[in-house]
Amino acid sequence: MTLYFFERITDDDFIGPVIVAAPSEDEAWRLLAARERSQRPALEALGWQIAQDLAAMPARAAIVYPGHYRNALLDGPA
Repeated sequence: MTLYFFERITDDDFIGPVIVAAPSEDEAWRLLAARERSQRPALEALGWQIAQDLAAMPARAAIVYPGHYRNALLDGPA
C-alpha cells in the first residue's frame, strides 16, 4: 500500500493535502475521483496533482515534504 498526497493549487485556492492509501496510482486517482464526484481527466484539468507518494514509512521520525517543496528547498532561493 502506498500513501498518495494529492493537492490542488490555483491562483485563488489551495486544497490539500488529500491523502489516499491505495495499491496503485490509478486506484488512488479513482478514489480521489469518487471523493470529488468527478473523473480523473476533469480533476487533472482543475489542477489536481500528486504532490508526493510514500511507499514506505520513514525509518525514523521525519517531516515528509511534498515533492515540489523538496525541490524548492534543494534549489534554494530564486
